[in-house]
Amino acid sequence: MHVGLFIDGYFPVIDGVVKITDAYASRLVNKCDVTVFAPKGVGDSPEYDARFPYEIVRCKSIMREGDDYPQGFPMIDFKFKKQIKKLDIIHIHSAFPVGLCAKAISRRHNIPMVGTIHSDFRPDVIQYVGKYVGEKVIKLMMSAYNSCDECWTVNDAVANMFQRDYGLKRPYHVMPYSTDHYPIIDIPSARQQVNAEYGLDDDDFVMAHVGRQDLQKREDFILRSLAELKKSIPDFKMLMVGEGNKQDYLKQLAVELGLKDNVIFTGKVSDSLALMTMYTRTDLLLFPSVSDTYGLVKIEAACQKTPTLFCEGTMASGDTVDNVNGFLAPNDEAAFAARIASLYNDRKLLRKVGQGAFRDLYHTWDNLVDDVYENYIRIIENHNFVKR
Repeated sequence: MHVGLFIDGYFPVIDGVVKITDAYASRLVNKCDVTVFAPKGVGDSPEYDARFPYEIVRCKSIMREGDDYPQGFPMIDFKFKKQIKKLDIIHIHSAFPVGLCAKAISRRHNIPMVGTIHSDFRPDVIQYVGKYVGEKVIKLMMSAYNSCDECWTVNDAVANMFQRDYGLKRPYHVMPYSTDHYPIIDIPSARQQVNAEYGLDDDDFVMAHVGRQDLQKREDFILRSLAELKKSIPDFKMLMVGEGNKQDYLKQLAVELGLKDNVIFTGKVSDSLALMTMYTRTDLLLFPSVSDTYGLVKIEAACQKTPTLFCEGTMASGDTVDNVNGFLAPNDEAAFAARIASLYNDRKLLRKVGQGAFRDLYHTWDNLVDDVYENYIRIIENHNFVKR
């Protein structure tokens, strides 16, 4: 079997979808031939791509000023399209140019196709290009998902929302996220390592946010919530982990909000062990995103028994039971801050819910990818009977 995974931005850029695609490819390569199809980006090269255990095929692209991700042009790249024709199954992880190219090749050559829906993309698309053009772009993106034999979502709630709000017509299959992180054994040493690296004291209350700093995950909401928190609790630390095109803006906002001594911008942490170590020193992960369907970071945090605080009613909080395996707060900066303050004053509850997060949310990719492979076989076998 030759599997093609399609994504509209790949390493050296790092985000949740990139990590998920790599997790699939790195494990599927032990069972079949795997190729990741992606745009050429800043910092990649044949030598860079050769470090991966699977093949990466890059299409022509440009990097526009202010963007973190390249704009791919796969439809005009003959060599790129030629590689797609060799596939037994296509799996799209995005429905921008690379995913749309995969859709066209799938239809033309009758190749089975599955698509994973990773995010509620309407707010980001409309913010980027405006409502009129944005709705047309979303309709085009959904044409890719509605050309799939089936779509995969992280839970039923996401699938139901896409059926209701986006017009998803294809059958769906629940395929959860996992992680390749493992629990750190020597916690005291790990905590001291993080203390030394970021100038933390043993008794500091430490929070973290991990992800691209491009405002899509509402990093500005986090900083304004922390400004509210500081009115009553001044002695906390916040690790902002990652990079992005809004990092300079966020650094300036932190200064304007009086958070210069509280917020530490760590830069990108791409080493898994370093990130695992950081979570051992994190009391609470903050994830107020309203667009993510899940959030891989909450599993990574749960692996080290670090609980996550979400906004109520978000898809990312769909499997969270408040005060059991995570925390919920109203979608309001002052209320979000108040919930943090309550947890600052109840470390026993924090530890208890951290244990619950580990119990309920922590899963590894190895077992999941076995299911992925079996589902690929099922989709290929049933493909001729699926009318798209």
